[in-house]
Amino acid sequence: MEKTEGVLLVHAVGGGDLGFPGVRSFDGLLPDLDGDPQGEGKDRRPLRKVFEGLTSAEIPVSLVVLLGTTTPGGPGDRTFAEHADEIRARLTSEAGLYGVRFDPEAVSVVRVEAPTLGDGSEALRRWLLRRSPIDILVTCGSGAFALSAGAVCAALAARRPAQIIHIDAPRQPYVLDGPRDMDARLQSWLLRHRFWDALAEVDPANREVWELLAARQAGDTTYATAMRERSNADTGHGISDGQIGKFTETWPTAQAALFERIGRGEAADYGLLRAWFAGRLRRLFGREESALPSPARDQIRRLIDMLTYRGDGERGLAGHIRMTARQLWSVPATGCGAMLKDDALIKLYTAASTHRAHLSPERLAGPLPSTLLDAADRWEKDDQGVKLVSHAGMTGWPVLGSGDVLGLLAVGLDHDGRETEDRLAVQTVLAELRKRRESLPRRGAVRLRLLATSEARERAHMLARWAAEDGDADVRVIAPVSADFEAARDAIVAGLASEAAPTGKWGSRSLRDVDELVLVLNPGPPLTNYGMIAAGVEWSLTAACPLWVTELIRRRDAASELRGGQRVLARLGADRMLAGLAVSAVRRLDLRTARRLVGRGSDTLRDVMPLLAALENDLFGAAGDGWPAAERLAAARRRLTLLAEICRDQRHRVPVAYVAVETLRPALFSWGQWDGLRTARPALKELGRLANESIQGHALDRQGRGRPRTARFDADVREVLLRAVRDLGGPARGDDTLVFQHKSAVNSLEVIYRESA
Repeated sequence: MEKTEGVLLVHAVGGGDLGFPGVRSFDGLLPDLDGDPQGEGKDRRPLRKVFEGLTSAEIPVSLVVLLGTTTPGGPGDRTFAEHADEIRARLTSEAGLYGVRFDPEAVSVVRVEAPTLGDGSEALRRWLLRRSPIDILVTCGSGAFALSAGAVCAALAARRPAQIIHIDAPRQPYVLDGPRDMDARLQSWLLRHRFWDALAEVDPANREVWELLAARQAGDTTYATAMRERSNADTGHGISDGQIGKFTETWPTAQAALFERIGRGEAADYGLLRAWFAGRLRRLFGREESALPSPARDQIRRLIDMLTYRGDGERGLAGHIRMTARQLWSVPATGCGAMLKDDALIKLYTAASTHRAHLSPERLAGPLPSTLLDAADRWEKDDQGVKLVSHAGMTGWPVLGSGDVLGLLAVGLDHDGRETEDRLAVQTVLAELRKRRESLPRRGAVRLRLLATSEARERAHMLARWAAEDGDADVRVIAPVSADFEAARDAIVAGLASEAAPTGKWGSRSLRDVDELVLVLNPGPPLTNYGMIAAGVEWSLTAACPLWVTELIRRRDAASELRGGQRVLARLGADRMLAGLAVSAVRRLDLRTARRLVGRGSDTLRDVMPLLAALENDLFGAAGDGWPAAERLAAARRRLTLLAEICRDQRHRVPVAYVAVETLRPALFSWGQWDGLRTARPALKELGRLANESIQGHALDRQGRGRPRTARFDADVREVLLRAVRDLGGPARGDDTLVFQHKSAVNSLEVIYRESA
């Protein structure tokens, strides 16, 4: 009969259990399980010390799991799994072992394919599916740290409480836990991701600031206009009339909306890109026109006219752009030339001009085009939003991130050949950090912090000086880092916080602004490594960035490799943050953003991914080739019904009219079919007009033609959507299907948010 309660002790069988602590080669050695019962320190067997300490502390153990690897070449020509079998047999024998005896069903050997974090985690995770211990104690300090860390990860994945005990101090368990101030942390995550509408809910004291920023991000200038009309004096929230005035202007609003959202890759964001491209080129040309030679000037003017008067779905613009760029090859450097010669930008614009970019696989992985980055940096220097966030008592993050990736690596003690090993290890880690940097919106700095005890400090500094010769790497040392769990955690966090302070803009070089944090587990003092994990969890929550834990595998030939990429540490806090953000994104129908956020969490959070993918496909996806007209009309009604429901929720500002049109054409109806539908159905014609008047549509084009119209962000859009549903043959059975899908996705995320507290 399986035991389903009590305290579980997990111990990875290593060299110390066989009488060979710290030995790097087992050739010719004979195992000795018992050792000297009166021995001290390393001469005393790890499990003997653990059981004695737990008994003294009155911590009863009901279950024992021995992790043993099946890798050949262990002591006595046996695998560690086979040695674990022998330990189990002795523990469950009449005489017992190490002064204790267990029933046979209480002790299990879990076989692990290799001595790695990932293999250890997966093996124990499978075993835990059949058991329900009330608490899990994981030993460390016996020389099998990767398996120990894997056991902790397995406990987190199984949502079981886990404590870490060092074999030399088993009376003092350590808890790897998330911080208590989760709600306060959520504000930082919302701020970093610029989820202004959600910030207004959790920070009502600054609601007016956040709602103003939310309206700007949605491309809405009417909120600021109404705000200025209510009072020309200071609002009491640090917002002057002059600042509000900037939020009533169309071009600054379009820039803010684009730069704050471009990395999300939603349908509305591609609309913003199209509008910005034409507006930016028009302004550059206005400044440079007189200095350009006549052929280039005429060609750019024709291109601007084409962009300004572009028709929806019009093809061939990319070719005209490239033809114009060729006219500028012999012209001295100009803003127009830099923009039109930026091939990455032209490819991005070309994709956006089809109105199908949001139907394709993710396009925005990796650094954004250089001219787009330069424009964002210039805009950010004078952004009123940075000042408003500061007035609200907070410091924001760079609008497109820092592009920096931070790695933490503990430096172990010295031994023969260690210098070569360490250099190869640092090279391996830096290569991994550079690879991760390539997936970010901008290419920033690679940061590596070497964590060293007093004994390893000198070697760590030598490594840092050597690594500095590698060019773009920023490698520094945090020392001394204690071999005590809590002291190590506090020293590492203090070291990270002691560097440059954030400014809310790009270029601060603050470690709080890093876009990713990678923990590299390295053979060394186990509690230093666990302290690094705790510090990494703390810092990732402070920096509001993804956290990855990887393992450095050292080979006998001194070559190193990184394995893993575990997200399970997200269970210690990031899952709650990511679930909270994903709820906000789903409510705004930023479904790609929601999927991206969920993908950064643990398996628990990623279980919601199929719901989000289905919702995204059913709302934005293209019709199948064989869909009859009736099926397309039914899909259109479902999409418009959900959007009408979104309008009901006034907490989230969404350019609903524009998004509505993007869900219908060309996804469900070709351009010709859409024109026919608009002619025959007045509500669709009205919906198209509202979409065209938005900043995501043609508001900037019309402003360039001297025909500005203000987009409407009020309740009548919902009424137009409901009329459109009726024009398409509704309401009908099944029209509310997407509404229920949407609620199901939100509810699933909210459950994880609550459970992760």
